[in-house]
Amino acid sequence: MVMASDTPADTTMMRIVHDALRRDLARAKAALAEPSATGAAQRRAIGAHLTWMMGFLHSHHASEDDGLYPLVRERAGNDTAALEVLDRMRQQHQRVATAVTPAEVAAAALVRDADDACMQATAALDVLEAALLAHLREEEDEAMPIVAQLVTAAEWQALEKEHNLDLKSMADLGFEGHWLIDSATHADRAIVLGLVPPIPRYMLLHGFARRYRTHAERCWGGGGKPPRRVQLENRVAVTVDVAIDDVWNVVRDVTRVREWSHECLGAQWLGGATTATPGARFRGRNRAGTFRWGRVCEIVSAEPYELAWRTVPTALYPDSSEWRITLATVDEGTRIEQRFHEVRGAKALTVLYALLIPAHRDRTAALTEDLTRLGAAARNVAEAIA
Repeated sequence: MVMASDTPADTTMMRIVHDALRRDLARAKAALAEPSATGAAQRRAIGAHLTWMMGFLHSHHASEDDGLYPLVRERAGNDTAALEVLDRMRQQHQRVATAVTPAEVAAAALVRDADDACMQATAALDVLEAALLAHLREEEDEAMPIVAQLVTAAEWQALEKEHNLDLKSMADLGFEGHWLIDSATHADRAIVLGLVPPIPRYMLLHGFARRYRTHAERCWGGGGKPPRRVQLENRVAVTVDVAIDDVWNVVRDVTRVREWSHECLGAQWLGGATTATPGARFRGRNRAGTFRWGRVCEIVSAEPYELAWRTVPTALYPDSSEWRITLATVDEGTRIEQRFHEVRGAKALTVLYALLIPAHRDRTAALTEDLTRLGAAARNVAEAIA
């Protein structure tokens, strides 16, 4: 394998782009899940935004297929492992492209505010997420380390300029920049803005901010500003190509939560409990950024195919939320729905929690990705047994 001699490419921007895609797919699904709560203007705005996102996704993958990955393949030489990863990226891009077409059709139906447009869009986004979310994670975990090893920072920047910057107008780049930093962490925001020279950066921040805020408010409400408190309820769902019993076997074993949760590092049964039955308790260990904490949880119900539990209030954590994962057989496999809501409030702490754990201000994208990983974990277990 040929090694790049210059400073290795920093591929953090790839993950930032992926986060923006995950975030707005989850936002759209959450908004469209309750059609009665959205007006025609909001549905049209979401449809227009999804149309833009599908175009962005196509261009994003084209830049990889035409620019980045051919260079990586050339540098990889006869490295079989690296070439296998690149082959998977190409195949996954093709699957994503196939899933984009119905999403574009559904987005156009939203723009027209056609009958059943919300249902059509939700179904199309389920299909797209099934293809896209697993690809994004694999690309970050497996392909980007290879890129960083074989491509220099200068080459990465040149590819970015040729395939992603030079082809777009200042207005397009201004909108795209604000889309990338929407709800981003301070560190990610600094990375995005650091790519822009001072004068264009000032124009980006101040010249295009109003346009993006107006657009975000039409789509999501709230002026596109991140909330200052943690979410007190949410509902997400995905469809996976896995048998319902295989998914249920992973869901009901809380000690396997580390295999699919973005936040829970593990769980262990308490008080002699060994299975999910009403009243059984377990302790979960969690991490978000540098903040770590544990909560004792109690099983509320565990009937096939639904598992519900609540966090037990304590002096340190006086709040309590109920979580529920429900499975249903559908034509494509299994629909996994996860929802939570606060059952015992601690309003004075919601702002503090939001400061300590900013990711809890809007958990839609992270929870949606969890369910995709849950499906993948269930598939792996089923294949290992077979």
